[in-house]
Amino acid sequence: AGKASVYAANYSHGMAALSMCESAAISHDPSAVLSAQRAIAYTRRMQHPTTGGWRYTEGSPGDLSQLGWQAMVLDAGHRAEIPIDQHAVNGVQRFLRSVRIGARGGLASYRPGEAPSRTMTAEALATRLLIGESVPAAEIAEAERYLLQQPPGVGKDNYYYWYYATLALHQLQDDAWKKWNEALKRRLLA
Repeated sequence: AGKASVYAANYSHGMAALSMCESAAISHDPSAVLSAQRAIAYTRRMQHPTTGGWRYTEGSPGDLSQLGWQAMVLDAGHRAEIPIDQHAVNGVQRFLRSVRIGARGGLASYRPGEAPSRTMTAEALATRLLIGESVPAAEIAEAERYLLQQPPGVGKDNYYYWYYATLALHQLQDDAWKKWNEALKRRLLA
C-alpha cells in the first residue's frame, strides 16, 4: 500500500495483490508466485477471524467494499495454484451472509444491519458467483431487478457500481447482462 492513508491502504493492497496474483496465474513466474503468496498471507492476516470480513485495519470486523477486493485476491491466488485456506473462503461466505437482506436475500448492505445499496448488492453478487457459491435463482432475480433500476446512463455516473455490476452480470450471461451491457456501452461510448 506504500504511503496510502489508513482508509486507502487495504484497498491499495487488495488491488496490487490482485494484480500480482493474476500475474502469477498467467505466467507462473517464480518471483510472481512468491509475491502472490506473500500478498495472500497479508490478506489472510487482515481477515477478521470471527466475521470473516476485512476493513481498514487488522482486527476490524469488516465491510463489504473491502471484502470484494480481498475475495478476488483469494480467487486469483487459487487460479495461480497457490493453496488457499478454506477457512478464508468460509469467512468470505460468513460475511456475505451477514450483509444479505431483501425479501429473497438478494440485496446487500455495506455492513450488517445497514440499508441495501446497488453498489453493495452488485459487489455481493459478483463475489458470491466468483467464489463458486450456488446462488438461488430467486436471489439472483431480486438482485438483477434492483441493479437494472439504475443502469449506466441513469442517475449519476458511478464507476465503482458499474465495475461490480458488470462483474456480476457478466458471469450470469442472461437477459439482465444483455440489458446492462447495452446500457454500459451506450454510456461509455458517449
